[in-house]
Amino acid sequence: MATLRDSDFPALGTDAPAEELITLRFRWYHRQADRARIAYRGLGTVQLVAALFIAISAAINTPTWLAPALGGVIALAEGIRTLFGFKDSYPTYRRTAEDLRNEAWLYVQRAGRYATAAEPSKLLTERVVEISHTETEDWEAALKQRSV
Repeated sequence: MATLRDSDFPALGTDAPAEELITLRFRWYHRQADRARIAYRGLGTVQLVAALFIAISAAINTPTWLAPALGGVIALAEGIRTLFGFKDSYPTYRRTAEDLRNEAWLYVQRAGRYATAAEPSKLLTERVVEISHTETEDWEAALKQRSV
C-alpha cells in the first residue's frame, strides 16, 4: 500500500467529526483502489506468463500435462478477476477517493461552496455522505447490469 504524503491529502486542522469522516473514507477508498489495481494487474500478469509458457511448451519437449494445466491457471485467474470485479472496482474506488480528496482541499481552502457556507463542517459531512452514496449507487447499478 502506498504511503500518503502531505500533498496527497490536506491537513484538516481540527478533530471535527466531519474532518475525521472524510479522512477515514478517503483512506479506505484509496486503499481499496490500490488493492484492486494490484490484484487486477497481478492476475493479468499471471495470465500473460502462463500463456507465454504454453507457447514455449509447444516449441520444446515438455510434459503433455503442462499446457492444459497452464490453461487452467489462465481460466482460474480470469475467473477470480471477474468474480471479484477488480477491473470495475479500481476506477470506481479511485474516482471516489479523488472526489473526496478534492472536496477536502475545497474545504480547507474555504473555496467553492465552502466560501459562503454558514457551517462548512456540516456541508463537508453532507458532501462526504453524498459522494459515498453515489459510489454505492454506481456499484448497485453495475451489479444489476452484470446479472442481466
